[in-house]
Amino acid sequence: MEENEKIEFEIEGTQEPTTEPSVEETPVKPEAKAKKRRFRVADFFAGRVLASNKVVKQLPLALMVLVYSYLLISNRYKIEDLTIENKQLQHEIDELRVRQIQNRCDYMNATMLTEVSEKLSDKGIKAGTTPSLKITIKGKK
Repeated sequence: MEENEKIEFEIEGTQEPTTEPSVEETPVKPEAKAKKRRFRVADFFAGRVLASNKVVKQLPLALMVLVYSYLLISNRYKIEDLTIENKQLQHEIDELRVRQIQNRCDYMNATMLTEVSEKLSDKGIKAGTTPSLKITIKGKK
């Protein structure tokens, strides 16, 4: 039996080593040995969560999302302010248009011949009863 063992040993020794390391020879990473830890509130308050590699890798994305969120929210508030200001200005324009129409009507009423004659009759001036004449000069045409 010793010969069989020697033969087997020689066969094992003469085999070329494979390029793949065996399972026993592969180095085990320390991260793989460690158990996955659950998230605890104490880890968050201690700062371990923010110091982890996963969070640090996602930090640029989180900052970009925050900046875009800020821009969207501030843009929304500016649009609302402009909308409110636009409504106020439109209301003021409508009021001014109504005031202009009212002033135009008041002016037309005040410049009527009957209104002018009534105002001047208090001062002793009366409206003319004879129609106005057209003056023509014969030498010029």
